[in-house]
Amino acid sequence: LQAALHSATPTICPERALLYTEAFRRWAGPDEHVPLRKAAALAGVLAGKTVRIFPDELLVGNFTSHRVGGLIAPETHGMVSLVELPSFPARKTDPLQIAPEDMRALRRLIPYWATRWLAYQTYRSPLRKARFLFESLRARDWIIFELGGVGHLAPDYARLIRQGTDGIGAEVRQRMAKCEAGSEAHVTYQAVLTVLEALAELGERYAEEAARLAKAEQDSRRREELEQIARICRRVPRYGARTFHEALQALLLAHIAIVNEGLEVSICPGRMDQYLFPYYVEDRESGRTTRERAKELLSCFCIKLCETVPVLGSVANDANGGLPSYQTVVIGGVDRDGNDAVNELSYILLEITDELRLREPNFHARLHDGSPEDYEERIYAALANGANSPALYNDDLIVPTLVTYGHSLEDARDYTPIGCVEPACQGKSFASTDAVVFNTPAVLELALNEGKRFGSRRRVGAKTMPVSRMTAMQDVVDAFRMQLRHRLSKMVADLKAVERANAEHHPTPLTSALIEGCIERGRDVTRGGAIYNRSGIQCVGATDVGDSLYAIDQLVFRDRNVSLAELVQALKENLGDEVLRARLKNMRGFGNDDAHADQWTVFVAHEFGEQVEALGENTRGGPYVAGLYSVTSHVFFGRKTGALPNGRRQGEPFVSGIAPANGRDRQGPTAVLNSMNRLDYSRFPNGINFNIRFQAGLFRGAEGRNAMRALMDVYFARGGMQAQFNILDADMLRRARRAPEQFPNLLVRVSGYSAYFTDLSEEMQDEIISRTENALGA
Repeated sequence: LQAALHSATPTICPERALLYTEAFRRWAGPDEHVPLRKAAALAGVLAGKTVRIFPDELLVGNFTSHRVGGLIAPETHGMVSLVELPSFPARKTDPLQIAPEDMRALRRLIPYWATRWLAYQTYRSPLRKARFLFESLRARDWIIFELGGVGHLAPDYARLIRQGTDGIGAEVRQRMAKCEAGSEAHVTYQAVLTVLEALAELGERYAEEAARLAKAEQDSRRREELEQIARICRRVPRYGARTFHEALQALLLAHIAIVNEGLEVSICPGRMDQYLFPYYVEDRESGRTTRERAKELLSCFCIKLCETVPVLGSVANDANGGLPSYQTVVIGGVDRDGNDAVNELSYILLEITDELRLREPNFHARLHDGSPEDYEERIYAALANGANSPALYNDDLIVPTLVTYGHSLEDARDYTPIGCVEPACQGKSFASTDAVVFNTPAVLELALNEGKRFGSRRRVGAKTMPVSRMTAMQDVVDAFRMQLRHRLSKMVADLKAVERANAEHHPTPLTSALIEGCIERGRDVTRGGAIYNRSGIQCVGATDVGDSLYAIDQLVFRDRNVSLAELVQALKENLGDEVLRARLKNMRGFGNDDAHADQWTVFVAHEFGEQVEALGENTRGGPYVAGLYSVTSHVFFGRKTGALPNGRRQGEPFVSGIAPANGRDRQGPTAVLNSMNRLDYSRFPNGINFNIRFQAGLFRGAEGRNAMRALMDVYFARGGMQAQFNILDADMLRRARRAPEQFPNLLVRVSGYSAYFTDLSEEMQDEIISRTENALGA
């Protein structure tokens, strides 16, 4: 199965877009019943999509009509993809093939969706609409990922597995009987029932296909497998699962359906080792399965997750390069009562992480003060072996942080990271965790140029003091604060317009059926039906701004080697003065355990978090909260931002996530971790991304693994939140860049997710290569 996966060519599938459009157009009901129309459209997709069972499969379900394929949602971000379709096969990063007839069929959809897609529906005023579309496509200052639709969540798959669609539907009917016909709740319930039945019938379609193949199968072993698949799919997802195999099959079919409903990015299986464990135990005790069989089925599931790829327009693709992995699976941690939750499935999934080294799922491991010794040893053994997965999360910091931000203690303990790094309670949250990524260094550019970008006469920021009148560091700080407040207020106005458009035009009834609170309240997730409704705003480039402020403070106001006006003029000239640039590049920056240098990155991050929280509530009644991660937008935004006082020239990447700038951490990993621990991560409930890279071979043997663990133990004990590893050889990466065909499965950690190195853009490959190779000396 893995070999078939890697040999497949990623291809754009037209089915979802065509079937959805056909069903959406056929709708004859009242215009105000948007949830019913959306439910009918999804039901049309599930009823009409190709059902395929590939050779050797034990779990069935195809995201698209291709072995590895991407779907298009023209009602949301897919409209941009439709316009850009001719460029997909030839683009340098993440090319996707498409048959000429499929391209023609898809592009015929453009006139219909031109005034119906999400970005067009955000503002009623033509002028505001035009401004919003222009700025969204330009994406110089922020990217609103929620424009892609409803995603970045972990559904309550445990409920679906336990009750089946009929069980959930029975509860919905009871509640609907108490509602007034035509009310919001009544319409919501009708929509939910439509999609639940469509999901059940999807399983039955696979049962029919498996039975058909079984009749023609000559190999007795394969015939028996197909007959078992048919029996399982006749039961799930309509009825509750009784076995481990049935539970996994129900999970997969529900996952595929939700991916086809809204935004296909960051729909996360989450805590699989927890909600599947009772089925595993019962099957082991009854003799229905073995550890080896369960591992084989879980491996099949993980391989299936790799069969879907995002079809992103040029802007989104630049900010999410490398066919990113967003379908998170997390292991370990504590349970809802605070007890250690590591079990046999945790170990099996950890083994799969190391053995298969797949792009998907995005594996994470939760750690806490009482984590089992053997569990931690196996995690660090996998990392030391070059798996570069799982990423590590500190329960002792994250759980109380979520409680501070409104979660019950039990729900906080039951968190799963979403997408890249964002903690949320599974099955109870529409946390819109990746609502926006924000270009923070651009704010500093505005602060140093009276609210204008370098080289531009147009003021896009607030009118702040010219640098010729700034006589103290506080003047710079005040200008930065004012510009940050101004830009965040502009950003959140657009984000709320997107939130309202999703609620009005793009409800998601199937997703709502699997998020607690929605059925109970009779309200879609887009309208605040979930228990938890926050939105995440990501600070990109905090270290770049912090190191720049440190350089201004030291060089201009302390040492007085250059005036601020002279420095800014040099920035406008892209640091052509090599002597000045060398001085800036050689200054100490964040990551060297230097309190003076570190304080500026700490200031930027904390200031960002405070200002995000001051934005108030989103349209679903939840708070805006900050995160410190970048996906790959640190490369994308770097291309659009002028030179900075830390010595970075226009166009060069920013720092990935929150970490030292490449080449600036010169005192070894201990100093890096000491600097990282100066940040208060409890201010960032939307998560952080800390990349740390070590030389390949540094941690071989028990002594090396113990050294890695000792570093992380101290980091977490002092309040660290998250860490992820790249243990790579720079020479090997350079060889992979020159001869990608020799390294097709070289997996690297990017910024909260893993990607195959050869799928990354040249800029992103350069950025990975240039990340400091830490040694254990200091």
